[in-house]
Amino acid sequence: MPPAPAGARFALRDATADIHARLHAVPAFQALADGRLDEAGYVALLRRMLGFHMAIEASLAVAPCLAAYGVDLAERRRTGLLQADLRHFQAPEAAPPAPVPLLATAARALGALYVTEGSTLGGRQLAHGLDHLLPPGTMEGRAFLLGHGARHGAMWLACCTAIETCGRETGGLVGMQSGAVETFAAFEAWFG
Repeated sequence: MPPAPAGARFALRDATADIHARLHAVPAFQALADGRLDEAGYVALLRRMLGFHMAIEASLAVAPCLAAYGVDLAERRRTGLLQADLRHFQAPEAAPPAPVPLLATAARALGALYVTEGSTLGGRQLAHGLDHLLPPGTMEGRAFLLGHGARHGAMWLACCTAIETCGRETGGLVGMQSGAVETFAAFEAWFG
């Protein structure tokens, strides 16, 4: 089955472009991208990410079910990967939860999912910034950044298909844009 036209996904990208660009300027992400983040800085980043992902995954868990869109949230959870990365560095696996938006509609939940699943695209590139701390090509210590591994492409395609389906529904695109913008804003505030 060919993928659906990408109108809604591009609309989400455009609605979040400014805030997404600002996140590239967060010092910890810049240092990671440049390969100059030390172990203490990386562990601090992992713990901060854990606080955000624990909170957004909890918010998604109580949002309206996304199964009608072909989305299984359980297979998309990444807090366990963050905890495994922290264990690799023998660091505490707990973090305070970030304040995140309430996802009262399926559209808003899909907007939030666009943010979290989209981060797997950049994470795979950022993982190379750890080659000075971890043996290149290994997953240990960078499992979160590597995301869904071999399932990455299929998972992203399924997410995009769900977004396009919702985007064709009345109010779907507006709801997804709100969910995505508010999720990015919560992420930016958490790292600000």
